[in-house]
Amino acid sequence: MSKLASAVNRVLAPLNIALTRRTTLQNTRIQLFTAQSQMSALRSEIDRANVELQGLKESLEARQAGAIDTIAASHKELLRHQIANRWSVVDAVERATAVASDYRTCPLCETTGKAETFKPYVTNCIFGGGLLKRYQCPACDVIFGPDKMFELSPAELSQDYEWHYKVYEEGDSTEAELRAFHSLNPRRDGVYLNYGAGSWSRTVPLLREQGWNVFAYEPHGSAATDGEWLISSEAQMQHNQFDGIFSNNVLEHFRQPANDLHRMLAWLKPGAQMAHATPCFEYLFEYTRFHLFFFPGRSREVLARRAGLKIESFEVYGMFLNAVYSPA
Repeated sequence: MSKLASAVNRVLAPLNIALTRRTTLQNTRIQLFTAQSQMSALRSEIDRANVELQGLKESLEARQAGAIDTIAASHKELLRHQIANRWSVVDAVERATAVASDYRTCPLCETTGKAETFKPYVTNCIFGGGLLKRYQCPACDVIFGPDKMFELSPAELSQDYEWHYKVYEEGDSTEAELRAFHSLNPRRDGVYLNYGAGSWSRTVPLLREQGWNVFAYEPHGSAATDGEWLISSEAQMQHNQFDGIFSNNVLEHFRQPANDLHRMLAWLKPGAQMAHATPCFEYLFEYTRFHLFFFPGRSREVLARRAGLKIESFEVYGMFLNAVYSPA
C-alpha cells in the first residue's frame, strides 16, 4: 500500500506543483489588480487633494492681494488726509498772521506796484492743497502764486511732489510731448532731451523705438522706465549738449521760469531750439497748487526776453499751446 501511495504521490507531485503555481499566480494577479485599483483610487485622492490645494492657494493669493490693495488704499487715503491737514494748517496760520502789504513785486518782470493794481485770482486745490491765491502783474500780464508755494524750500517742495505722486497719477501726456518734439523739426542724426519725462509718459521709449536719439530727465519723481537714456540728475547734463530740448506741462511748475529756461541754453548746441508746451500759456488748469505761473498776454514775450530767448513760433491746437524758442 505504501508503495502504491508513493507511486501516486510521484505522479501527482508535478500536478500539485503546477496547481500551486497556478493558484499562486492567480492570487498574485488578484493582489496586483487590487493594488492597481488602490493606486488608482490613491491617485484620484491625490488629484482631488491637488485641486483643493490649488484652490486654497488661489484663494489665499486672492485674499493676500486684496489685503495688500486694501492696505495700499488705506495708505493713500491716510496720505491724502495728511496732505490736506498740512495745507489746512498752513492756510489757518496764514489767515491768523497775515499782514496786508501795500505793494507787490512781480516774480517775472520784477515790477513793483501797489497791491491793489495786481488782479487777484482765487480758487481751491483739488489735490488737498487748500486755498490758492494768485495775482496778475499789471505790467507783464503774468499770473503767479500762490505765495505759500513760493515760500517752500527746495527740499520741502520736492517732498510735496513726492507725496503728491504717491497718491495721484498724472494723465498720459505722450501725445502732447510727441507734438512738442516734432515742432522742433528734428533731424535723424540729432540728440534730444525730454525735460520733465514723468512716469505718466511713454514718449521717450516710443521715440527711441522709432530710431530717434532722445534722452529723458525728470526733476521730481521717477521717469517712465530705467534705461541708459535716463538722466537722473541735472549734474549729468553739464557735459551734454542737445540738438533740441522739449517739454510738456513743465514751465508752469518752475519757481524761476526765466532763470530755468536760461540755464537750459547751456545744454543746447549752437543753432538748436527748445519747444515748451503748456495750457498754462493761458489761465487754465488753475486748480492745482503746483501750477505757479500762467503766461497770458505780454508775459510770453517777457519770459522769453528775460531768459535770453526769442519765440520763433507759437502754436495753438485745442488745449495744446506750444512755444518754440531759439537763443536771442
